[in-house]
Amino acid sequence: MPVKGKIVKTRYRLSKKDTKKLFREISAQLGGEVLEKLSSFTSIEKVETRLNFLIYLFEGKPILMEQNNVLFPTVLYAGLFKEVLPVVIVDMGAVPHVVNGADVMAPGIRSISKPFNENATVLVADEEKQRIFCVGLALMSSDRIFSEKRGRAIKNLHHVKDKMWDFLLSL
Repeated sequence: MPVKGKIVKTRYRLSKKDTKKLFREISAQLGGEVLEKLSSFTSIEKVETRLNFLIYLFEGKPILMEQNNVLFPTVLYAGLFKEVLPVVIVDMGAVPHVVNGADVMAPGIRSISKPFNENATVLVADEEKQRIFCVGLALMSSDRIFSEKRGRAIKNLHHVKDKMWDFLLSL
């Protein structure tokens, strides 16, 4: 298990200028509804890690992550966005594979909460208890997932028990 001090490169509070820039990026990548949920937070910190991730703390809570210029919610706080981001329900047989880092395959998808396009950020939940356990990037649109029913549908960006999971819990 990694030690918190060895993972963090820098941690600092964002200036007003940087906060506005972050909000523009959130709006562009995740949509205005996500921005509305986050705009009430006043204290925003940026944590740069040695694992090539950026973490954004809103009032001390690790709510967003960034990797390769792609913003996405952390699994810990993905529940905040389940009404505004698409939620993909997968069968229970897919859960252990996704938790081990596999991408979500189209045959394992049971339903979706709302239609989405390719490259959209989606939340992945289990069929039984509807718990969000993964955040991913759609590799195909929701229409194509159900018409083709084969292939990789969602790229696994972050899931429970991944390399950032314990670190996020320690923040």
